[in-house]
This record gives sequence, C-alpha cells and structure tokens, in this order.
Amino acid sequence: MKKKALAVLLAGLMVLSMTACGGGTDTPSDSSQGTGETTPADDTQAPADDAAPADDAGTEDEAQAPADDAGTEDEAQAPAGDVTRHAPYEAKDMGGRTIKIGLWWDIFYDSEYQSLDEITAAGGSYDNAETAQMQLDAVRAVEEKWNVKIDYVNLGWDGIMSSISTSVTNGTPDCDIYLTDLQFGIAPVINGYAQKLSDIAPADSDILTNEEVFTRFPVLGNDDYLFYGSSTIPTGACYLAYNESMIDEAGLEYPEVLAERGEWTWDKFAEYCSTLTQDTDGDGNTDVYGYGDVFTTTINGFLASNNAMIAGSYTEGLSDPKTVEVFNFLDRLYNVDGTARPYADDWNDDLDALFQNKVAFAFVNYYQLVDRDIDYNVRICPAPVGPSGDGSMTPIQITNCYFIPVGVEDATAVYEIFEELNNWFDYDTSYRDDPAWFESGFVDEEQLELGYTEGYKSGPDMWNYVSGAPVGDIFYAVYVNKEMTVSQAIESYKQTMQDALDAMTANIK
Repeated sequence: MKKKALAVLLAGLMVLSMTACGGGTDTPSDSSQGTGETTPADDTQAPADDAAPADDAGTEDEAQAPADDAGTEDEAQAPAGDVTRHAPYEAKDMGGRTIKIGLWWDIFYDSEYQSLDEITAAGGSYDNAETAQMQLDAVRAVEEKWNVKIDYVNLGWDGIMSSISTSVTNGTPDCDIYLTDLQFGIAPVINGYAQKLSDIAPADSDILTNEEVFTRFPVLGNDDYLFYGSSTIPTGACYLAYNESMIDEAGLEYPEVLAERGEWTWDKFAEYCSTLTQDTDGDGNTDVYGYGDVFTTTINGFLASNNAMIAGSYTEGLSDPKTVEVFNFLDRLYNVDGTARPYADDWNDDLDALFQNKVAFAFVNYYQLVDRDIDYNVRICPAPVGPSGDGSMTPIQITNCYFIPVGVEDATAVYEIFEELNNWFDYDTSYRDDPAWFESGFVDEEQLELGYTEGYKSGPDMWNYVSGAPVGDIFYAVYVNKEMTVSQAIESYKQTMQDALDAMTANIK
C-alpha cells in the first residue's frame, strides 16, 4: 500500500485533506458482506500535515478490499448472555426501489447475482459456500419482503469522494448508504449531511440496543451518525510489538510478563529502550534503536497509554497535562536518551523499521503482523502505562463506516432493510466471524489471547482526522528539527488545534 496524497474538496467547511491509500476492486469474501470492512488505511500513510500538493490528488492505487479470510470486521463484541431482540420489522412495499450502497470495491451479494456460480464467473470468490449462500439467500428474502433491489455500487476511491462532495452536499445523494473511510467519512457528519441514527432507526433496532449486527462509531463523542458491522474479532487493533530475539539476546523479561505484575511502565520501557539501543557492527554508529515508528502511531500509542486525547471532545487536548506528559516522554526518548530511532521521514522505512531489524519496539496495526517474511518472531505486549494511564485504552481502531445521507427518501425503511440484509447469520455470529486470519498473526496461544484482550480496547481520539490539526507540526518541530521545546510547541499550537476543532464541529454540537 503506497503513501499517496489526496484532497477532498467539499462544500463550505466540508474540506478534509488527508493522505490516503487508494480505492479498489478486489473482491471481499463471504465474510465481508455489510461488515465494518477494514482496509489497511489510516496508519499506512501520513496525515494532512505531511500531504503532497493537491494537484497530485486522485493518483492513488486502487484500494484492496479485505482478503478472503481477512476478518474484515472491527472490534465490537456481541452482547454476552441473553439479550432481548426486536421483533421482525413490518414490511413496507417499496415499489421495486433499488437500494444503492456506494463503496470503492466490488461486493457481489446483491440483486445482480442469483447464484454462487454467477459470482465466481464475475470474478468474485468465497471461502465458505454455506455462508456465501446464506448471504445470497438474505438478498432474496429482503427483495421479496420489501419489494426492493439491492445494488452495491463500486464507485472507486476517487468516485466515492466525488459522489459525496457533489450529490450529497446538493441534497440529492447518488446512493442511499455510503461506506466511507474515516478520511472522507467524517466530513459529511460534521457538516450536517448525515442522518441521525436515533432519528431514523427504530428505538428497538439492533443498532440502538444490542449492536450485534451494527455498531455505532463515535465522532468526538457523538455516536449518532456513523456505524459499521459488528464483530467479535478485533482485526482493526493497534498493538505495541517487539522483536523477540532482541529481548532474548539482551536477557530481558518479556514485557507482557512485566505488565501482568504491574511493572510495565514508561520508566521501565525507557530502560528497555536504553538497553536495546546498540551499535551492532562496531562502527561507532548506532544502528539498532529501542523504539521507532511513523509519527502518527507513535503519538496515538503513547497518548492512549496515558489516557490522553488531543481530539476526544470539542475542546483541544494538546494543553491537557496528560498530553503534555506524553510529549515530554517522547522528548526523553528522542532527544535526551537518544533511544528512539531518528525519524527517517520516509514513510515506509519508518513504518517497517520493526520488521527490518532496525528497532526493538514499534506500534503496529494487526495486519502488519500477518504474512511477514522475516526470520524472527514479532510478539505483542500491552503499551507501557504512563503516569496518568490505567491500561484501558489503545489507539482508535481502523474502521470504515456507513452513513445514510440527508436527502434519502424513507430512511427508516432503508435502515431496516440494510439491517436485515446484514443479519444474514440470524444472530449466530459463529457464521459471520471467522477467526482463522486473525489467529495467524500470533506466535502462540498466549499471544493470541493477549491479541484479543488488547484488541478489544480502543480510544476515541480523532486528531488524525481533524483537518488542520497541527500535531505533525509539533512532532517535526520538537523531535525531527529540534527547533522548539515541548512547552513552546504546545503553547504555539494549542489555539490552532482548538480552531480546527471548532470548524470541524460547528454543525454537530
């Protein structure tokens, strides 16, 4: 996945310019129907601060849809124990209307395809014929009950952004539902172009009660607009990971063991980084560092480890004491101890440093652990707990979310139809959630258990999706160019952060 720049030009304040990994036409497997599809996106590219000029926009590679067994759903867990579910929705004759779902890859479980053979003939694939047929059967049931057609429309990466920025803002949306990357999914919400779930979904609907089919996604604490497919498998998780061989060769205890004893703290992490920072070839230059990563996951990971948020509410969190502690700790790693790898300013080089024997620790998204051609084990551990942290948070999950735009006729029926379509497993999540791909990323059963435990955690910090957020400027000023102290940078940029939040949230407060 290559780092590319894009500029999303939306009406009025609807401007969201972020770098992105592009859209695509790979075919999801049977597990991807209507779920919170997860493409490796937000931590494989730099945010807006690092964006290329706008005239480079629209050159992204075609995005890959989740691979066959890719467990594309995100972190939400189905309710435990007995739950009370709503009665079947009362059907309404929709007069043969076509319900269009806009996205940027192909999904074949719609009215165009009558059999699995037709899907494979069109280039689709599936791993489990039983569940694939169940999804097709759900399409037939919805068609008959509601007198509708279902159409998954592959608009492409550029096309879906164009559709949102033109038809949605004009009040005449091309599609009844859009599946959006957060890079262009937040803008419709904050500018008043997405319908409130609490207004259109029945009070006893799945999304407003048990969230077994759909889970609401919070935007700065407001979870009334975006939603995604629920899952028991946390494939969108972000973990602290380490090179097992380096830990063994240094004679250090595994960090997850220290965490069990409550000893895995920032200070202990700093000690480990000092021990693991080395000149391995004896040429007088350090060639392996204790820590190294892209700056987005570095900041996100340590913020979460200290229960700090820069954009978790309508008020900037840059000047919050917990955030200040984070930036001061990074100053210790990068500038005082010199145990964080100097920033290469090459996105792929910084992103893959852990998998190239250049660093001992890095924050990684789950998909980075799968199918690696390396000769050492990469293990995960909880993030070290900061002085204001409690170990309950991890960075925000990678999530693609649906929204129903303003202007969609009979939005309540549209939601009900979509919920029934996506409940093809009839609440038996063992059909929907295949753990095989997720399990493949961990080296043993204890690591897998930890993967689930840490993976179910998440945080609401949205700074990486706030247009104009100056977090990258702070990172470069303090840790790369070393031209400001932490206190100088925060004082200089805190109002910029607040202004960006004010502009973003004007229509949802």
